[in-house]
Amino acid sequence: MNSSIDCIAILGPTCCWKSEVALRLAEAFGGEIISCDSMQVYRGLDIGTAKASADERKRVPHHLIDILDISEPYDTNRFVSLATKALDDICSRGHKAFLAGGTGLYARALIYGFNLLPSDREVFQRLGNLSHDENGRKELLTRLEEAALSNGTTVPEECRLNPRRLVRACEVLELTGKPPWLLKHKTDIPNPRFIQFCIVPPLPIIKHRIFQRTRIMLENGWIEEARQADAAGLLNTPTARQALGYQDIIAFLSNSPTANIDGLCELLANKTVQYARRQLTWFKHQHPGAIMLVPPSPDNATDWLTEQISTTIHNSI
Repeated sequence: MNSSIDCIAILGPTCCWKSEVALRLAEAFGGEIISCDSMQVYRGLDIGTAKASADERKRVPHHLIDILDISEPYDTNRFVSLATKALDDICSRGHKAFLAGGTGLYARALIYGFNLLPSDREVFQRLGNLSHDENGRKELLTRLEEAALSNGTTVPEECRLNPRRLVRACEVLELTGKPPWLLKHKTDIPNPRFIQFCIVPPLPIIKHRIFQRTRIMLENGWIEEARQADAAGLLNTPTARQALGYQDIIAFLSNSPTANIDGLCELLANKTVQYARRQLTWFKHQHPGAIMLVPPSPDNATDWLTEQISTTIHNSI
């Protein structure tokens, strides 16, 4: 393989065969996997984040999985720092890394680069506590709006809609005096250490797989896992509480403790489909230079994707 390529990035929305393909390729090429997922880092969130099983982690070393308690913050800065360290460690042992996941902002930051913004855990925790109620979120948003107005900009929609992004933006504002969007730079030139593959199946195929997987996850204990996470303080943490589905399960059981699994399954699957739609849009537009892969059929998608990526890797030697 081209000696300058250290990492094969396998990216895409949820339920698009990323994990299965990365596992096969890492085994075939003697590589190791770096998780590009904002929630798989947390211990105790296994079923709901579709974390690699213990057996899979025995077959191939995995990095950035089960390294944080749910009380600890995790953001783009921390991911880039930890992923870069893992990548360098893997390369020092003469192996190739396989970056696999669907957290688009993390992948983009690692592959294309961006200014690492300052962080302070105590500040983040204090602002996170403030964001737990509506009045606190309004106060934080007002801070951003005032800063944006003074700099002739506007607050990005993601900060208005995502409490975690809101807290992070206010943290940077407090530490630097400027909102984060004035401090970042963006480039469309990827780091030559990476070769990228974005798996982008049609949304109907992803939707079908999401409904199937959601039911399996519920049948395998996701509800009990959510209960345990709630008891451990999940809803009081600014980062881990954003894990898809957990708050919905807790709220659903609180409102309808005897409701059947079908209603909960539909609720969770529909929310996951909405998330997958946003992911598809991201990966189609935010990764110039990536090789876009559209499986022709869901029946043999894993085999087809593995073959396509493997052939490209061999041709890069």
